[in-house]
Amino acid sequence: PELPSQADSRRSPLSHSFSAFMDNLQSRAFVASQTLNDLTGYSAIESIKAANARLEADLATAQETLRGARAHYKAVNARRAATQREVTALLARKDTWSPLDLERFTTLYRQDHELEAAVGEAGTALTEAEAEEARLSQSLNSGILRRYHEEQIWSDRIRRQSTWGTWGLMGVNVLLFLVLQFVAEPWKRSRLMKGIAAEEKAALEAVRRELEEVRGFLARRNEQEEEQQQVAAAAAAAAGVAAATATQGEAIAPESIVEDAGVEATPVSSLPRQTIETNLAPEAVSWKDFLLDPSLWRPALEDLYSERRIDLRMRDASIIALEGAVAGAAIVASVAFMTVR
Repeated sequence: PELPSQADSRRSPLSHSFSAFMDNLQSRAFVASQTLNDLTGYSAIESIKAANARLEADLATAQETLRGARAHYKAVNARRAATQREVTALLARKDTWSPLDLERFTTLYRQDHELEAAVGEAGTALTEAEAEEARLSQSLNSGILRRYHEEQIWSDRIRRQSTWGTWGLMGVNVLLFLVLQFVAEPWKRSRLMKGIAAEEKAALEAVRRELEEVRGFLARRNEQEEEQQQVAAAAAAAAGVAAATATQGEAIAPESIVEDAGVEATPVSSLPRQTIETNLAPEAVSWKDFLLDPSLWRPALEDLYSERRIDLRMRDASIIALEGAVAGAAIVASVAFMTVR
């Protein structure tokens, strides 16, 4: 067979650690329970319970002794009664005694005397056993009553302490509520407002930078358009001069005229298409073309659920909500009316 040391040597370090932890946990729990009982005064009740347990064991022993004493007393009395009956029977025929009857009478008389002493001793032992049993029973009843009384007092004290503890916890909760309501919440609110203000400031700075960029872009675009208009005007003037000279039979290049005027010549075909398209009015689109061409209505549809931010007055939002509610009520009423019909 395998030795316990060999089986223990094969245990993992984790198993050893767990066993040590459980042993320490049990000992600490026992010490904590004993300390709690000492603090609350339950240790005295535990001693009363131990005394009552000892009294119960002693009472059981005394009751067993009492039963034995009663059985012995009854047996001795029965033997004495049998002896007395036999003596009475011998005395009834005294005139016809034989030597054996005389010897038997002498033996019975001596035995009756011994049984009388034994009955006295058995009676004394029975009385003592009954007294001891009664004393232990009374002591046990007194111990049970004392334990009940002490437990009632202990429970009342614990109840009072728990009541005061409850009031203390309520006070702590009220104090925490006041601290949170009048200290933590204002601090949190101010911190949140500062954060929002910082974010708004950063957003405004970003918007301001974007506006500056857009303004600069528009200014550069206007300058480019002015330059292009000047170039177009110079080209038109050069074309007019060329036409005038052509009538006189002299072919003069527009580029040379423009160069003579001090303006760089730029072909009209090289002008940006965007400059020409911006001066044209948008063409009217029919509803059929609008519905059949997804490129016309898809941007507007995607804009309905986009992330674009808009500025909206509270009155406009209320009007939109009321219109939605009225439309929903009308639809529900129509459905109900059609269902009833």
